[in-house]
Amino acid sequence: MIKAYIQSFLAFTKSVFSEEGQGSYSRVAGGVLIGFTCGWVTYLVIKNHAMPDLTGPAWFVTAASGGLYGLNKGADFISAFKGK
Repeated sequence: MIKAYIQSFLAFTKSVFSEEGQGSYSRVAGGVLIGFTCGWVTYLVIKNHAMPDLTGPAWFVTAASGGLYGLNKGADFISAFKGK
């Protein structure tokens, strides 16, 4: 039962982080960055017993995840612009 659950979870994760069956570094890296940022904010809430200012983490996630995805799609954009 546990093996089937793990296999279905891995298949779901693969479908979320892939495009047309091919994995993407920028999607996975963005997901990892978001996961670590959520963990960091959770740690700060537990340690300080207060909600921190979320401006910094929001900018970090936006710049890092968006930047990685933009770099990944940059080659597709340039080739489409050139008409290839």
